[in-house]
Amino acid sequence: MIPPSQGADGGTVAPLPEMVEVSTPEGARLAAQTVDARQRHARKLLEVRDLSTRFFTPGGVVHAVDEVNLELDYGETLGLVGESGSGKSVTALSIARLVAEPPGRIVGGEVIFDGIDVLGLSNEEMRLLRGRRIGFVFQDPMTSLNPTMPVGRQIAESARAHLGLSRRAAAARAADLLATVGIPRPKDRLGDYPHQFSGGMRQRVMIAIALACQPMLLIADEPTTALDVTVQAQIMELLRSLSREFRTAIILITHDLGIAAGMCQRVSVMYAGRIVETGLVDDIFERPRMPYTRALLDSRPRVDLEPGGRLPTIEGFPPDLVDPDPACRFAPRCAHRREVCLEREPGMTPRPSHGEGHAARCWATEPGGWIP
Repeated sequence: MIPPSQGADGGTVAPLPEMVEVSTPEGARLAAQTVDARQRHARKLLEVRDLSTRFFTPGGVVHAVDEVNLELDYGETLGLVGESGSGKSVTALSIARLVAEPPGRIVGGEVIFDGIDVLGLSNEEMRLLRGRRIGFVFQDPMTSLNPTMPVGRQIAESARAHLGLSRRAAAARAADLLATVGIPRPKDRLGDYPHQFSGGMRQRVMIAIALACQPMLLIADEPTTALDVTVQAQIMELLRSLSREFRTAIILITHDLGIAAGMCQRVSVMYAGRIVETGLVDDIFERPRMPYTRALLDSRPRVDLEPGGRLPTIEGFPPDLVDPDPACRFAPRCAHRREVCLEREPGMTPRPSHGEGHAARCWATEPGGWIP
């Protein structure tokens, strides 16, 4: 059972039931598939296997997500990092079944969430699951929030739709959630519109909406984009505390490796639609085994750099994902490439590490490779 949270009036918000929407056929089928507490200790919350998403455009078929594999434990925070355009957001949208069709389509793979085959659900079943058990924080709250609707109503809408709360109970819950995410005078702000909040406050409102039903999984897609450093730190601390309080698992999508290092237990690095390295945070940051990961780390600003010096950059550009070549996708930009890199793509294979699950996609760091 999820622990109660502090309410807006200093009391506590009652813990929510695991699944209340069993009055419809869709809800009954979802409840029948739900994993009970005993089984959860023996399996992952989320298992993504060979997930592939394509966009069918006039210029060709874009391989936006290509055979991606991810795992997430109950209550764990996983960082998904990489350059813009590497496929991070499309991966998250695919997991939540939010890819626009057309032009996009999930063409293969499995997404198993809490024992439920997500890709096998109907649209109505997915709507129940997504609102009740999977929360989503989008990149830009100003375009994600409805500018014509007060924020209190936007938060309460989810609680009413998925929990069956009355209008008054949903409004009280909205105020409690605004207090939980750190907005002062929450009851007074329920009637305010998104434009009356700062960027950081709007992001907090988005988080409140995502948490309205106390989901088991929160997908946060670049939650600190366009925010100043102080507000970024506040949002990250908020997510960290909410994860501890509600035992919510988080997929944190970011291009900021510093944020991933401070928030996540494990990190998966994406490049050109593929996972190219995955492992515990310490393994990824202390001994990366994919040249792309090393290049990302070297590109970070550092306090020990000479004043006025130039930051290292990754030369070249990501590949065209319309029918990509069957070779290492990073090879054209890699200083360590050899002939085999331009001929065949390496698989994700284990690497020696301090923890379990460190794997990389690189010929050079394979056993017997030319990078020790």
